Amino acid sequence: MDVAVTNIDLPWPARVAASDGTTVWCSAAGRMRVYTASGAPLDGGEAVRLPELSSLAAVPATVPRTAGVPGTLPETVVVPRTFAGPPHLGSLSGGPLRGTLAGTAQGCVHWLDPAGAPLATAPLSTGPLSTGPLSTGPFDGRVLAGGGEIWAVGVERARRLTAPGDLGEPVELPGLDRCAVEGERLWWTSKRDTLVRGGPREVDLWTRERGGMTVCAGSLWISVAGGLERVSAWSGEPRRFVKLPKGPVPFLVCANGVLAGGERDLFVLDPAAGAAVRVIRLGLKTRLAMVVAAGKHIWAFPADRPQALIVPL
Repeated sequence: MDVAVTNIDLPWPARVAASDGTTVWCSAAGRMRVYTASGAPLDGGEAVRLPELSSLAAVPATVPRTAGVPGTLPETVVVPRTFAGPPHLGSLSGGPLRGTLAGTAQGCVHWLDPAGAPLATAPLSTGPLSTGPLSTGPFDGRVLAGGGEIWAVGVERARRLTAPGDLGEPVELPGLDRCAVEGERLWWTSKRDTLVRGGPREVDLWTRERGGMTVCAGSLWISVAGGLERVSAWSGEPRRFVKLPKGPVPFLVCANGVLAGGERDLFVLDPAAGAAVRVIRLGLKTRLAMVVAAGKHIWAFPADRPQALIVPL
């Protein structure tokens, strides 16, 4: 290993995990455990019981975002209190303004409190907007977070979480393949062609072989064969291709403006510093099941054991 990676044992293999930058939630089989970004438990060893989640996403109450002019410093955007949810309780407290934690289970979106207990629920198979693949039959999509917002993304349709128990208008995503969230914007690719959509202009990637997607440091990043395609999140213009020894990889995340990704080992890239790609070897015999950005840490979950590897950046 190239850095001081911390290995922590989990009570069970985490099926889903999420972080708002300071807190990490891990869940499996209807149980939730809560940790600090550095791996210290916050729940006293007591796992909250909740529906078995198929996906989990979190956003902070304040989020960094690249300013409108390329090359300028990031600014801080405050999420409205109506979206921020109720205050943290007990050992999870830390200030008046809080973020939002949400998951999907059994065809519904569940808003969760800081301990992981359900606060509000919105079904995705009923209601006046229940047309199209997202809302007919069992919901097999997921929640995705980015830019201070959380979206429920289904087969060909998505809806933004606007407040506990409420969902925004549906957005059609025909043939959806990959998707990345940037606040109220969705970047996405379709199985039907090689274009990336959602920004100021459509961009042709010239390949259908695509891996992870994320928005980081003012750019949309897409993992493809041989490296990373990069599109300006401000203008929609393609930027310099970044070469990598492997690709496409399934996981790309953004940790405080630092891009990280991988499949068995991790690579790290700091676009603002202009540094070269750094490879962090984890010494795993199997692939990763999940990668989660948690502030200045990356949580990597091996697929073959109930552990998390915490990588400082």
